[in-house]
Amino acid sequence: MQAQSPLPGLYPPDDTVIDLGHLWRVIRQSWRGILGLCAVVSMLTVLWVMRIDPVYRASTTIMIESQEAKTVSIEEVYGLPSRIREYFLTQFQIIRNRDIAELVADELDLWNHPQFSSRKPDADDDGMRSTINGSLAELFTTTSGKLMPPVNIEEEEKAAIINKFMSRLSVEPVEFTQLVVVSFESTDRKLAAQVVNTLARVYIQSQLDAKLQSTREAGDWLTSRLVDLKTNLEQSQQALQNFRDKEEILDVAGVQTLGAQELNELTTRLGETRRTRVGAESIYRELGGSANYSISQMMSMPAVLQHPLVQNLAQAHTDAQQEVTNLAGRYGPEHPKMIAAKSRQESVQAELKQQVLQVASGIEKEYRVALLNEQNLAQQLAVVKQDVASLNRKEFRLRELEQQVDTDRRLYEMFFNRARETSETIGFQSAHARVVERASPPIAPIKPDKKRIVMIAFLLSALLGMGLAILKDLLDSTLKSPDDVMEYLDAPMLGVLPNIGLRKDWTGPCLGYIEDNKSGFAEAIRNIRTGLVLSGLEKPHKITVVTSTNPSEGKSSVAINLAAALAKMETVLLIDADLRRPSVATAFSLQSGTPGLSNLLAETHKIEDCVQNVEVGFDVLPAGLLPPNPQEMLSTLQFRKLLKLLGEKYDRVIIDSAPVNAVSDSLILATLADSLVYVVLADVTPRKLVQKSINLIKHSNLPFTGVVLNRMDSRKQDAYGKPGYYGNDYGYGQS
Repeated sequence: MQAQSPLPGLYPPDDTVIDLGHLWRVIRQSWRGILGLCAVVSMLTVLWVMRIDPVYRASTTIMIESQEAKTVSIEEVYGLPSRIREYFLTQFQIIRNRDIAELVADELDLWNHPQFSSRKPDADDDGMRSTINGSLAELFTTTSGKLMPPVNIEEEEKAAIINKFMSRLSVEPVEFTQLVVVSFESTDRKLAAQVVNTLARVYIQSQLDAKLQSTREAGDWLTSRLVDLKTNLEQSQQALQNFRDKEEILDVAGVQTLGAQELNELTTRLGETRRTRVGAESIYRELGGSANYSISQMMSMPAVLQHPLVQNLAQAHTDAQQEVTNLAGRYGPEHPKMIAAKSRQESVQAELKQQVLQVASGIEKEYRVALLNEQNLAQQLAVVKQDVASLNRKEFRLRELEQQVDTDRRLYEMFFNRARETSETIGFQSAHARVVERASPPIAPIKPDKKRIVMIAFLLSALLGMGLAILKDLLDSTLKSPDDVMEYLDAPMLGVLPNIGLRKDWTGPCLGYIEDNKSGFAEAIRNIRTGLVLSGLEKPHKITVVTSTNPSEGKSSVAINLAAALAKMETVLLIDADLRRPSVATAFSLQSGTPGLSNLLAETHKIEDCVQNVEVGFDVLPAGLLPPNPQEMLSTLQFRKLLKLLGEKYDRVIIDSAPVNAVSDSLILATLADSLVYVVLADVTPRKLVQKSINLIKHSNLPFTGVVLNRMDSRKQDAYGKPGYYGNDYGYGQS
């Protein structure tokens, strides 16, 4: 069996999408109720809006100029913020300020205005207020005997008036401009204009007063601050002069220049002397003591050989040796020229040795002198550095004191100038805002928009009506259409019988087909007949049981009219097997006590006496006398034989049985039948009961043929998208 949807009619069986078509059909079905609800709500809304007083809105435009205060240049003592955006937002909040609202209320006496105050002025108002406060004091006396603070009724009333005032006030800036529109809503058009004009004037005046007060406070602060600044300046000047006298400083710049020059000169001389000393020291270290070397060895030392006198004597010694060598080839040793030449050679050699020794001695003296000069210059440089460092410290302290004096002087001069400017501007303050456009009493009200309110009420009521219709459909667990039968019961649909109304003078089953076989009801019966015949083409349904879930669902009407329709083609017998509440005899106006099925089974009458031939074209076997044990009687072998006998005599046997939910008579009959037709009363029978009964029939392997949906409203049939071709000329009672 197909799974049941949790929201009947709204979701299809797979629960994946909403069935919008079904929702539309539900709304179409309930359109009369929806329109009725819309009409009632709209009428009530019209009556309500007619009682509402019209509300007028007056607006004034203020231009707020951005400017910076000029009290001091370091930090502003008062004035406007430097950030324009934050400044304008601040001004908007100031306009909405409760203090401004109270000033406006005071000026216009809104405390006693009927639109704001519900209290009427009374001569005995003070006495009554005292009485109320005394009563409240007694009421709020604590257990310890202390009185709780009494409620100030006047303050609470004023707060309520201010809240009501501010709720009607709106401040809206004009984008990309310095303009702001201040609006006020009131049922009094003149009062609305007076409020915004007064508020603009009060706002501008309050800003002027605040600026004047701030200027005065700034002047007082500047004046008191000047005394301290002057004292600080005098103290810093005195400290500077004391330091100059103590250190005997006249011209620090000249002394510092001389010291720097001397320091640079000594540093340069020390560097040159250190290089001379290093050169002499290296030569001295190379000689290592001239007493240990020969003349030839000393002559081989670069430090000695490079000396000019040594070079000259060395050259003279070489020339003398060359002369002796030349003369030795021509003269003998005793020759006077040879003797003279050797004498000169020895003299030059002795002089060269003496000179070499002197050079070596001079190098040592030169090293000693250079070392002494370096030490002296280093001592002088250390002394000069100490003098320069001391001078720098004095100069730093001097500059610090001079800077302090200069700072105190500039700060004093700045505050002095600002104090003089502030004192001069106290008498003149320009407003930073002005009214661009004054408000005039409005002509037309802004609300209520009566047409719009009524239209919204109509639309909301329509939505509410549709919602209620959909909710009713969701909560409705009955079967309303053929689609519901196929969806929830998973059963074949034999046909639909229209609801053609009830006739007051008729209490039995409907005989619509018999009375008018050309009506829409008769056409629906023929459709059911066709479905029953087609379902038994292979094995004709000779015996058909007609049942329902509960009583009064129209099973007897279906059985009678179906028998009448089948009688047009075959011989038909209608058996009333509902031995508890029979209705067939009443439908055909048979006399009370007419023998029937119970008489045959009790063997008190014969078939000829019990089967009644009615004028509609088929035979009827009424229920007869009501037995005390109907179920046992229908379960007997004799009943089986009777059905077999009647089946051989008639082409079709239609059995009207008892409801399934009440008793199990119909299930017993279905075991002997070839088909079972299940009648469901539309919009009445609970779906779960029908599902339970049909599941029982299917699980019992009974010959279930299909479902007939009875008394379906033709208007609902139209709403479900099917033509409403059924007539409404006939009515029938419940059976």
